[in-house]
Amino acid sequence: MRNLKNIKHAAYQLHSEVPLAAHAWDAATGSLVCAFGPRSGDDVLELRRVGVKSAHNESAGTLIASWDAPCPLQDLPVDKVLDLHHFGHNETSCVVLAGGDIVVVRSQPLPGQDKIEIVGSVEVGITAASWSPDEELLAVTTRAGTLIFMTADFDSVANVTFEPQDAKLSKHVNVGWGKKETQFQGKRAKALRDPTMPEYVDEGAKSEFDSGEVTISWRGDGAFVAVNSAEENSRRMIRVFSREGVLESVTEPVDGLEGALSWRPAGNLLAGIQRKQSEVDVVFFERNGLRHGQFSLRLTPEEAQTWGAHIHLHWNTDSSVLAVVFDDRVQLWTMGNYHYYLKQEEIFNSEAEDCRPVVVWHPESALRLAIALPNNSPAPAGDSVRLLEYVLAVSSGSPVPPKDFGSTVVIDGRE
Repeated sequence: MRNLKNIKHAAYQLHSEVPLAAHAWDAATGSLVCAFGPRSGDDVLELRRVGVKSAHNESAGTLIASWDAPCPLQDLPVDKVLDLHHFGHNETSCVVLAGGDIVVVRSQPLPGQDKIEIVGSVEVGITAASWSPDEELLAVTTRAGTLIFMTADFDSVANVTFEPQDAKLSKHVNVGWGKKETQFQGKRAKALRDPTMPEYVDEGAKSEFDSGEVTISWRGDGAFVAVNSAEENSRRMIRVFSREGVLESVTEPVDGLEGALSWRPAGNLLAGIQRKQSEVDVVFFERNGLRHGQFSLRLTPEEAQTWGAHIHLHWNTDSSVLAVVFDDRVQLWTMGNYHYYLKQEEIFNSEAEDCRPVVVWHPESALRLAIALPNNSPAPAGDSVRLLEYVLAVSSGSPVPPKDFGSTVVIDGRE
């Protein structure tokens, strides 16, 4: 069993007048494109390039563009960057804002092109956005409960409305055992019970830590996209759509399911978070919506309510590592023989509130990632980005006599 060995750890201290909002890889140059702002009282939004060579410089990188981005929605005090994607082939970045604007920023505009252009706007506002792996489709969910598919030219090709009746699409069988506490549990009943029938069937009860966020995740080949959203006065469900906008499946009800969602690029599993009374699990679903196993994050009840209160998931590009992002740390998990091993844990101590790490895996180098630590407090100059790179290595003892005992160390967290 191989372990993750760190071979690079570079830190960027970003001194900017506006807070870091999002970052994306430029795979062609190995640099990061970072979005700063806006914030309360300051509508300025900046796009800067932070390169590897500037890792030891206290700066915010090279300015690409800067513009005022007032929020068009009255109920949002300040706009928010929901998605930042960089297209390396034409040096263009796409910024999707919660207020509804979709902005294209061209690093080197051609004659007749604007450097900064609002290419589209959703009047009701946007809740989530994600580009497909082939960069041909943009999936956008709106505050009106719809899913919009746009081409790379920002032409709408499909518009789907989320309906409560979508849950009926599920072909999952309800065995009808109801709640566990309503069933007779005598010895004779237990002996006669069909072992293939579960004693309790989840009804989709919401988690008390559910923030109500919407999450979008594409399958690795871009053929399908999954949307995790909470239904009003109902349960949270994950809908799977084809790239033509056809609803393919809906996940079965799961108690305590939260907003985290990451589709394993290999395509076989969708990962989510289920919060129980005594533990927090990473749960898996198949494309047809059926449950397909889980593993525990090994959090104590106290940890689950403190730094484990908000959790996000991110698979790397070759499906070998799952990053679990907490309020103050990032854990890297791998799988072998159907067991998940905790291989690395990066802990970030910060005195700033609402300073949760944000993870972005490199699109080509599978074991390389960037972790941003945005400082959303009013004080500037608190943002930083860390670049981490790993290799898979076997940790074994000496093969030379007389110490050739054949010992091998397998890292698995605190176990």
